[in-house]
Amino acid sequence: MIPHDLLTTAAQAAGHDDGGDFTMMFNTVLVVGITVFILIRQFTTREVNNRMYFWIAILIARGCVPPGPSRLTAAGLSFFAAAMVISVIFGWLRAATMPMWKDGTGRVFRKGGGMTLLLWALTVVVRLGLGLVAEAGFGEPFNIDALWMGMGVTLAAQQWVMVRRGASALPVRAAAAAPAAAGG
Repeated sequence: MIPHDLLTTAAQAAGHDDGGDFTMMFNTVLVVGITVFILIRQFTTREVNNRMYFWIAILIARGCVPPGPSRLTAAGLSFFAAAMVISVIFGWLRAATMPMWKDGTGRVFRKGGGMTLLLWALTVVVRLGLGLVAEAGFGEPFNIDALWMGMGVTLAAQQWVMVRRGASALPVRAAAAAPAAAGG
């Protein structure tokens, strides 16, 4: 299969709601896979640019696929709103922990470190904890769409802060660091 065929098959499987465990398991594996991919990229030297907004849009759009990211109940909407605020806060905090620099050509790079990893772990723990409280305390079911939406929102906040930081005057790293940055 070529990549297009694989993506088409995956999209069809994700869109097929058999009401059973397969759809939930497939979506969970997909969310975890995308999260792992994104996390690995957080800790490698990457250029800061607007291309990430494409992936953010896909994650947020996927979160809106019916039945949507939450039930239309007071508790469901309240927990969803709290989750989105938490996503924004952690995205902003993670962006603030990433060292950023410009190379000799003016391109901006970033690479997450230990604090970024800690904040990613806290993002996941707090979001899952909030979901547990919603389910155990208020009867709101676990909704994988909320995870898609939350991942998109937290990355959007992080990317927005990094793009803004990158636009400001940043020092150029030593000449020895620039080639290493461009290769990552």
